[in-house]
Amino acid sequence: MITLLSDWKLRDPYIGIFKGQLLKQLPNTQIVDITHNLELYNLSQTAFIAKNSYSFFPEESLHIILSGLSFSKDTKPILLVHNGHFFLGEDTGVFSMMFYAETNWNAYQYAGDMVLSITEKMVTMAAWVFQNSYLEHTTPYPELKLQISHLSEPDYNTEKKIICGKIAYIDSCCNAVTNIPIAMFEAVGKKDFTAIVATNRPLRITRCHPFYNAKESDLFLTYNQLGFLEITLFNGNIAAIADIKVGLDIEIRFL
Repeated sequence: MITLLSDWKLRDPYIGIFKGQLLKQLPNTQIVDITHNLELYNLSQTAFIAKNSYSFFPEESLHIILSGLSFSKDTKPILLVHNGHFFLGEDTGVFSMMFYAETNWNAYQYAGDMVLSITEKMVTMAAWVFQNSYLEHTTPYPELKLQISHLSEPDYNTEKKIICGKIAYIDSCCNAVTNIPIAMFEAVGKKDFTAIVATNRPLRITRCHPFYNAKESDLFLTYNQLGFLEITLFNGNIAAIADIKVGLDIEIRFL
């Protein structure tokens, strides 16, 4: 199985062409689109979605990250092996954003024909993965390009009873997805809270439903499929209405 993640959008034919290139080399492969609507060159957003979606797929899946490519023929793509999965892309810094705090990964750099375009190189590497021959055609890549995401890890201050997080993603329904795991929120074990989002006119949220509740007339937190809290409003594009942007701070204060 191959998954694709990009900022290429779907209006143009490029994703379709890339899939055609893959299927020529690997005709029996199943290709799944995660999303192609990421913000252009937004590596933090790309890393957040890639890191938190890959585990929903079977082990030994290949996850191809196409966001932020330079399209230079001099580029040598990177294959990263982690947690039973393969990740393929250009070392733009997105891999260090995904796995900065982890050490149980191995990376390999393309060492084949440099006449090929970057997409052709990636298709070739995909074939090596499924032929189990990638070690023969790559060189070890011991150090990833360091790029620190502005989406710092969320933190729970036990003394002040405050979770500090960030807005990580705005989905197609204009809900604001935070980087605060549901498990962290539930571990506090308190129902009374005030969540404050640092917009120009700070938003205050005091309700949470573990599902999308059409009966709720006010802003509320809900659980999303990636395993994080998100801010939503029934029948309302809350991110647009309240000018919520990726990278804004959110604090949840427990009473």
